[in-house]
Amino acid sequence: MIPAPARRALRGFTVLELVVVLAMVALLCALAYPSFMDAVGRLRADLLRMQLVSVFNSARSTAITRFQPIGVCPSDDGRQCGSEWSRGWIIHRDHGPGTPTLAPEDILHFRPGYRDERLLARSSQGRTRLRFQADGRSSGSTLTLDICAGEAMHSQVIVNNVGRTRSTRLREPAECRW
Repeated sequence: MIPAPARRALRGFTVLELVVVLAMVALLCALAYPSFMDAVGRLRADLLRMQLVSVFNSARSTAITRFQPIGVCPSDDGRQCGSEWSRGWIIHRDHGPGTPTLAPEDILHFRPGYRDERLLARSSQGRTRLRFQADGRSSGSTLTLDICAGEAMHSQVIVNNVGRTRSTRLREPAECRW
């Protein structure tokens, strides 16, 4: 026969105790969810910033090694250029500013981006394409991409006329300008 104190220890939890614990866990999750999503948004914006720096450096390197103009443009489908850099991008052979469409054989690389509606990356000067000349210089004016996570501007990627790419992360988030 099992003594009385040992019998009580074998009982387990009641349904009421289980419901109270689950309610407390649900409440804690509900309180943590908004800050968790903000942190995930900032991490995605950092990743996008680093990927854009990498793709611009890769396109510049390709232009120098192939000794031909190489372009980079935002694209969500991998076939034509768009306007939103966070949805993806194409590295392609560039035949000049007068070429509105890309031939399939000119596309060198496509990288799909993010489908997160709260993550945006757009050119602050309305410049939708980046073109590297055969010597690695970027033709045209300096390209500045603003990366926004949610409603706040998170960082920038800047490509100057020499072709050098740099990025900055804002210490204090500012309001997005679009």
